[in-house]
Amino acid sequence: MFSKRYAFTLIELVVAIGLLTVVATITAISGATFYKGYQNSLQVTEHLKELMAIDNLMDTHVRNLVPFKWKDEEGTERMIFNGKEDELFFATLRRSYGKRPGSLLFVRVFVEEEQLIAEYSPYPRFPWLEEDDDNMPWTREVIARNVSQITFAYAENSTETEGTVEFLETYLEEENSSPPLAVRMTVEWTNGDKEQWLRRTAGVSANSTFGVRTSAAGTTETTTVSSGQSNTGTSSTAGSGGVRPGRGVRPGRTGSGGGRQQ
Repeated sequence: MFSKRYAFTLIELVVAIGLLTVVATITAISGATFYKGYQNSLQVTEHLKELMAIDNLMDTHVRNLVPFKWKDEEGTERMIFNGKEDELFFATLRRSYGKRPGSLLFVRVFVEEEQLIAEYSPYPRFPWLEEDDDNMPWTREVIARNVSQITFAYAENSTETEGTVEFLETYLEEENSSPPLAVRMTVEWTNGDKEQWLRRTAGVSANSTFGVRTSAAGTTETTTVSSGQSNTGTSSTAGSGGVRPGRGVRPGRTGSGGGRQQ
């Protein structure tokens, strides 16, 4: 007995090819969407890692920035600090344990080839020297990539309004005997985005202020912290209106054992 052969008509072939085309198109679009989402998630993850690395740099090193002085070739005592608009050079404290050479760390932060670079040295490095000592190389760390530029600003007590601070574009050691009250770093990425970090430095409790308040008698009381002790002074003011609190860096806490910086 002969079996009956069934042949596809032209219309059936066209419909089948059309269905295959639709299925292939949906599969390709789904795959492309998934891959794009995966790439975006990788970029977001990498950016978050870079933001966390910058946070760690500011919290671990800039927050622990301390005044450290050293005599130069002429015997003049100079502070190891150089705050430029696009570069920061300072000494900071760190935890000392194991085989670490000490609790002091010398740090330099700058941008090179669209990379935010932090260089570290456990031995004294001097910003006033033009050339580095090859016997004491820096340890380099890439903090973030795709960085167009960074801009630093340095907080200092305002010379015009008492109880407030102003930000300077540069803070050079030959012009100042102590580090700034705080350091603000603005990072500009290659895509045009900008983000800022602000950290108060260590070792500046003598310049801490809790602001200004008005008493019921119409006098102002300014509370300051100096060497771990609170001192309150009063002065008369004209009028019964309130006094706007001074803008400043977050003050440290005081206790019976001295000042504690945050």
